[in-house]
This record gives sequence, structure tokens and C-alpha cells, in this order.
Amino acid sequence: MNLLLRILRKSAYIICSLAFATAAWGQSDEIARQFRQVTPEEDKKLRAILAEPIPEGLTIEGLRLHFGEKNAASFRLNEQGQREAVLREAVKRLPDAGLRSDLARQLMGRGQVEEANALMQQAAASANPYAATFILARIACDLINQNKHAAARKAIAENLQRVNALRTQAKQSWQKLELERAQYRNFLCLSLLEDSLGKYPASVTAAIESEKYARIALPLGMMSESPTSRGFVQESLAISLGRKVYALRAAGRHGEAEVALSDYMRISNELELPAGTLASIYNLAARIRFSQREFAQAETLSAKADAALEKLGYSGIAAGRANIANTLSAVMAAQKKWPQALALYERLDVLAGDDVHTKSLIKYPFGRALANLGNARYAQSAELFRVSASDSEKAYGENHFFTVQSRGLQGVALWRMGTTEGRAQAVPLLKAAVRGYMSAANADYLENTGSRKERREDVFSTYLEAMAVTPEENAVEAMGPADWVRSGSVQDALNDAAVRAAANTPAMVDVVRLEQDAKNEIAGLRRFLSGDAGGNALQLPGVAAQMRTRIALLETERIKYQREIKAKFPDYDRLVRPSMPNAQDIAQQLDASQALLMVLPTTDAVYVWAVARDKPAAFSRVAMPETEINELVKRLRNNLDFANIKGAPTQFDNVAAYTLYQKLIAPVSTTLQDKTQWIVATGGALSQLPFAVLQTQPGVGSGQEITWLIKKIGITQVPSLSAWLALKSIAKNKPATHAFIGWGDPAFSNVAAIAPLPGVPTARKVALSRSAQLDDITTDKINMRATAPAALRYADIPPLPDTRDELLAIANTLRADATSDVILGASATRDSVMASSKNGTLVSRRVVAFATHGLMAGDLPNLSQPALALAAGNADAANPLSPLLTLEDVLTLKLNADWVVLSACNTAAADGQAEEALSGLARGFFYAGARSLLVTHWAVDSQSATALTTATFEHYISNPQAPKAESLRQAMLKVMATPTFAHPAYWAPYALVGDGGR
Repeated sequence: MNLLLRILRKSAYIICSLAFATAAWGQSDEIARQFRQVTPEEDKKLRAILAEPIPEGLTIEGLRLHFGEKNAASFRLNEQGQREAVLREAVKRLPDAGLRSDLARQLMGRGQVEEANALMQQAAASANPYAATFILARIACDLINQNKHAAARKAIAENLQRVNALRTQAKQSWQKLELERAQYRNFLCLSLLEDSLGKYPASVTAAIESEKYARIALPLGMMSESPTSRGFVQESLAISLGRKVYALRAAGRHGEAEVALSDYMRISNELELPAGTLASIYNLAARIRFSQREFAQAETLSAKADAALEKLGYSGIAAGRANIANTLSAVMAAQKKWPQALALYERLDVLAGDDVHTKSLIKYPFGRALANLGNARYAQSAELFRVSASDSEKAYGENHFFTVQSRGLQGVALWRMGTTEGRAQAVPLLKAAVRGYMSAANADYLENTGSRKERREDVFSTYLEAMAVTPEENAVEAMGPADWVRSGSVQDALNDAAVRAAANTPAMVDVVRLEQDAKNEIAGLRRFLSGDAGGNALQLPGVAAQMRTRIALLETERIKYQREIKAKFPDYDRLVRPSMPNAQDIAQQLDASQALLMVLPTTDAVYVWAVARDKPAAFSRVAMPETEINELVKRLRNNLDFANIKGAPTQFDNVAAYTLYQKLIAPVSTTLQDKTQWIVATGGALSQLPFAVLQTQPGVGSGQEITWLIKKIGITQVPSLSAWLALKSIAKNKPATHAFIGWGDPAFSNVAAIAPLPGVPTARKVALSRSAQLDDITTDKINMRATAPAALRYADIPPLPDTRDELLAIANTLRADATSDVILGASATRDSVMASSKNGTLVSRRVVAFATHGLMAGDLPNLSQPALALAAGNADAANPLSPLLTLEDVLTLKLNADWVVLSACNTAAADGQAEEALSGLARGFFYAGARSLLVTHWAVDSQSATALTTATFEHYISNPQAPKAESLRQAMLKVMATPTFAHPAYWAPYALVGDGGR
């Protein structure tokens, strides 16, 4: 019996540890209750232990041993009722605070909140002062899970004072240990509290403090002879690291979250933690990888989590492994491994058999619906998405993102069934889902996390198809939603930068802060409701309802603040909440020479709209898959981008240039006919291509003999229709009084760059190679990156010495003073730009130029917004991003510029990131007071680029009535007429973005 007792005690410790850890990390307590299956022999012995009467005359230690055996036996047998009975009897007979705490945890899990709270208070009162501090910290966490935020904050503050007061009295190591554990737990709970309120920076700070105290407690606990004490301090460190990962993720500090996750996995391997805890860590790591769209590694980590639980003896249907199977299926679906995704659920069904209770635990309607959708089992998918939407509506509300997403995908499944009845049911679902996606209440879910982007595109592309082929629907009306899906993630990033920039406007700061506080608390509560923040609040009766009530109140308050912002600060409101465009609004903003063309590729087709003031709007759906569009654009750019060309360009893909024109533009040519100025809005790979190089007629060659579109049409690109409408609605100021100011060739390093040889042609390097110098930590054959992934080092950004000539040439063309209006090298700093804005210099210039690299979010560690790289200067060592002119900075500039020139941008990047960065910067400059941007599409030849920009401004100042788009068109034609520069790689790299009029 002694051997069995030792086994039981060890098992009880592992089970308790696993339960505690998984609750702290936001996973189901089922993982503990189904620790492993019990053999018939073990079952018999364990039940015999539970049946033993309490012997008479036992000492206190004897009673502890007796109830310890029964407690462990009830754990192993998953007899929750028996365990409660054992603990209740033990509490009657023993003064131990720990028993009361254990019973409280048991009751809390069953929703008996009041009795559990009372027991925790009794436990704290009966414990010694040092042990009581840890119990009181747990009480604070309980209050958070009960949605009693004010009481929790007060309890934490009081306990922090109590711990600090006891520090002066603590002499023995166990006393010091209890205080450090209490501090670890206090700050853990505080991090959870701030997270629930959407105060993510404060949550990170508290999580870091929690880790600090867990590290202090570790050596104190490891000196103990008690395995339990050693286990708890090791586990505390792992839990604090897990909380830090959660907090950093929520705060958008993904680079730091990477480092914390690496540390988390390394330390958890080094410490003597139960194997089940490592499974939890693998599972968390898999979820993070999934959210970061690193699906292959998420698959590997999920498999390792499952293998760890299988090694412990979990059955394949145990809740822990079933949940991992559900996660793994989502990962498979994200990689389009549809048969494998479905097979995981089919295996669970086989294991569950006819057991009704087990089948209820493995429903997973959303995951199953998605797997069925990918396997063309549309009827099953539609029904499962209906169930998923119903469940989400009950949990989160009718208009919540999860409900909207499931309803939209139900519509997708019904539409793909192809039946008349199915499609009739699908159309209202798709239309309602599109409205729901675009609602302000769901703006927090726009980021491209996990496979949300793919699912959103499923819904919107199906919606567009339905609008196009359903006779009673007007496809032109789908233009607004199509524009929204193009710019949704850009808008989210822009909003965040706008909010931070608003802090520099005293009149705006208070109302914007109140609106953002409401937004952040709503986001925090929703994360709690979705189970993504940790804790187990939803297990408690009434808590979810309280949270939903609070969300409704906050949403009402937020609408009030938004109305105030709209009334007092209309320009800011148009930036963060642009109105939905429609064909009528667009037509009213066009003059007789203009037409607007919008082209949106989706997975299976391209949707094209054309709008003019004096003609009916046109619409076309072109059955041209996105893969074909991508290939055509790639073929064209290979002949245009100097980064891909060795020597002088000679080849040109005429077939691709004509195919794109003939298939996409010709079907709407009636509306475009006789219009000499086009405003073009594109999505996907088409955003990386200037329409100037399209051919209106077949032809072979790369010179003036080709019927380039630019020969007939002046072209202006717009980042979105809503941004263009907002730009058009802002009243123009009087023309700026001075011609030009420009920043160029910034010194990114203190090491002098080697100047190019005179007369030698150069191509600007605008496609930056991210540094691969990363520290890898190998953890059980999983390489977890220890620094921000694929990040550039600032000093390694390639210099742009040739941009000096271009800036000086533009200054000369505009008759500016090159000695004062051109800022170069080490002087071209962010501070100089901000100073010129503050002292009024910037607002007095008609043309503003930045001849430097554009960076995307993620190019540098913790860079979360697009930016322009300026001279390092006296960079702040504590803030590596200090040399950058960020989107947030741009929003605070005071401009009155007809043109902003960005001479070293690049629109080609994976997953549309560069397109989004350029779109965000463009809208930031518009808000600051610019009316158009002149930007590069690819690495340019410096000599022809200088000729092109100077020719543009020569035409602009010589033709006072000419639109800006026409000045750029004439410059292209002039450069094209030079035999050396006849190839479009020389004359087509610049695009005009924004308002192409005068």
C-alpha cells in the first residue's frame, strides 16, 4: 500500500499541477479530470481506498495521510462528487488552509461561487500570515473571473501592501518563499485584470513583474525538501512566462512575444515539470504560430503536444487530445490539407462511438464545418455553420464577429451547393455577413490573424459572385463592400496610428482617449468571452451575461464619443471611420474628363467596376483566377524591375500586357470611352503594376511603336475609394507660398558609404533584404526564434547616394534654394522633418520629397506600422525606432502640398504587405494635408528617374491648368521618346497616388 500511496501522491501532484497550469493558460480543466485511463486492477484498489472508514484515534498527521490517499484516489477515478465529499469531511476535521482552498477550487469549478469565496476567506484567515498572502492573491484572481474588477484591483493593492509590510519580518527561507510566491501571483492576477480591461501595456508590465518574482522564488523553493514546493515554484515560473506571452501578443508586440515564447519553452524543458505541462506549452506555442500564420510550424507543435499527452496515457478521445485535434484541423485547413482536416474529426467520432456525453464534448461545429466545406461536403458544412452561428450568438451576441463569420460561411456553403434553393438561402446570409464584417463593432477583428483573411475572402468573393449572377441584385452596389475588403487591415493599422497621433492635438486628446478606453475594454471583455485571455470566467454562472451587459453599455458610450469626434473633428473622423463609397457619390466627384476604374481579383474571378459622371456605371465579372493574375503580373515585373534585370532591359512581355487590358478593361470600355483621366483602384497583385504599361492593341516590342495605355490616358491610383472620397471632400487651402523641400540619401550608419562612380548607371535598391542573423534555441527538436523574425538591422539598410542628384535636380527645376531646401546625409533626420513641421516651413511647400526607403511593419523589431527610414543621427539607444518617420508621425505633420514624392518605395512584397504599407502612408499624408503622392513601383534606374521627375515638374509649372496626372503622363512620353529610355522599365516606375487633378 505504501508504494501505491507514493504513486497516488505523485499522480495527484501531477494532476493538480496540470489542472492549475491549464486553468492559468486558459485551457479546459477537462485536461486534468481525464488524466489517464485506469486499469481494472487500479480501479479496484482506488475504490477500496475511497470506501475505507476513518480510523478512530488518528493524529492530525494520520488524518492528513488518510484524506491525502482518498483525495488522490478520487482524482484518479475522476469521481468529482467523491472528491468533494472527501474534502468536506477533511475540512471538518483538519485546520489546514490548503484543504479549504482545494475545496473552494472544486466548488468554483461547479459554479458554487459564494460558498467557494467563503472557503477561500476562511483559508486565508486560518493560514499563517505568510501563507495567507498567496491565498489572498488567488482570491483576487477569483474576483477577476467573477467580473468583479474593482474589488479585484483593491484586493491586489491591499495584498501588495501586506507583502511589503511582512518583508521586514521574514527571517526564515520558507517565509521569504511564501512572500515571493504571493508577489508572483499578485502580478499574474493584475496582468489578467488589465488584459480583461483592454489595457495591454499595463498587462505586459504586470506580467513582467510576475515573472521577476517567480524567478526570485525559484531558488528559494528548490532548496526545500518538499517535492511539492519544488514543483510549485518551477511551475510558477512557467505560468508567469505563459502569461507574458499572452500579454505581449495582445499588445501587438510580436517580436517580444517570440522571445518570451522561446524562453518559455526552454525553461519548461529545463525545469522538472510534469510532461503534461510541456504538452500545454506546445499547444500554446502552436496557437501562437497559427495566429502568426506560420502554419507548418503550428502543425509540428500541435503534433508534439498530442504526442506528449499520448505518452502520458491519455486516450485519443480525452478532452486534452480532442482539443488539440480541433486545433490541428484548423492548421490543416489553413494549409488546404482538407482531407487530413476532416480525418481528424472522423477519428474522434470513431473513438466516441455511441457515448452521448463524449459526443457532446467533441462537437466543434465551426472546425467541422470548415473541414466539410473544404472537402466539398456543402450540405453538412452549411448545417454545421448554422449550429456554430447559433452557439456564437448565444455566447457573444447576434452582431459579434464570430457569429457574423459563421453566418457568412454558412452562406458560402449554401451557395456552393449550386441548387436554386441553396442559393436563394445564401444571398441574404452573405449580404448580412458583409454588413456585419464592416460594422465598427467588429473592427478589432480585421487583423490577418490565423486563417481569418482566407475566411473573409471566402465570404466576400462568394458575396461578389452572388451579386454578379443573381438577376434581382445590383452588382454595382457591391463596389463599396469590395473597396472595404481591399482596405480593411490597412484601416485598422491607420486607426491605431491616428489615435496615438491625436495625443498631440490637445483639443482632441480627451474625447479620443475616452473613445479608445471604451474600445479597449470592449476588446478585453470579448477576449475573455472567447477564452483567449486565460482564466475560467465562463465557468461561473452569470459572469458571461454580466460581461455582455457591460459590453453593451460601453458600446453605447463609444457611439456617443464617436458622434462628438465627428462633430468637432470631421477630418479625423473621415480618416478613422471613412464612409462607405457608392457609385453615385463617386460620379459626383468626377469631372467630364474623368472615369473611375476599380479592379478586384479574388480566388476564382476578377470583379471590375467603371464609373463616370455622364454615363451609366458598368460592371464585369471576369472568370480569371487569382493565380493567373499573379502570374501575368510577375511576368511583367520581371521585365520591369531593375532588381530582376541584369544590364539594360530588352525584353517585354507584350502578351501579358495586352491580355490584362483585353480581359479586364475592355468589358467596361463603354463607360471609359472618351475619358482622358482615369482614377484606378486595384487590389492584390495588380497593385504592384502601373496600368501605364498595359497595351490597348496587340503588338511586339518595348518602344514607342507599342500602343501603351499611357499614350491615351493619364492615370491616378488611389489606395481606396473611401480614402479618395475623403480627400476630395476636404476643402483645398490656398496654394503654398514656397516651391520645395526634400530629404534624401540619409546616413543609416556612422560608416561612410562608398559613392558611385561618376557616369556609371545605378539602380536604386528598394527591395530590402532582411537580416538572417538570428539566435536559435533548440527545444526538443523545435527551433524557436529568440529575436524578432527576419528583422533588418538599421545600419545595414543600403544607402541611396544617387538620390542626391534627383533632389537637387527637382530643386533646380522648381527654382528652390538647394542650400536650404535640400537636406541630405546625416542631417536628413526625423527630428529635422518634425522641426520643419513645427516651425511652419513644411506647410509652406508645394512639393515635399523623401528620397529614402519605405519600411513595412515587421522590418525592424517592434515596428508595427509603415515608416520612412531617415538618418540615424544621435539615435536613442533605448528606442531603436527613433530614426524612423512613422505613420504616426506623418499624421501629425502640417502639410499643404500638391505633391509628396517618395523615391525609393517598392510595391512588391509577400502577402501584400508592401501594398498595405504604401496605402497606409498615402492616407497618412493625405490627412496631414498632401493632395497626391508620387511613388516608385520598383527599383529604378537613377538617371531616367531623375529625368522623369524633373520633366513632371517642368510640365506642371509650365502648364498652370494641367492636372498632375497629365504632367506625369507627359513626362513619361518625353522619357519614352529618348531611345536609350524607350523601354517601360525606364519611364513607367512612378505612379501618382491620390488626387490627380490640379
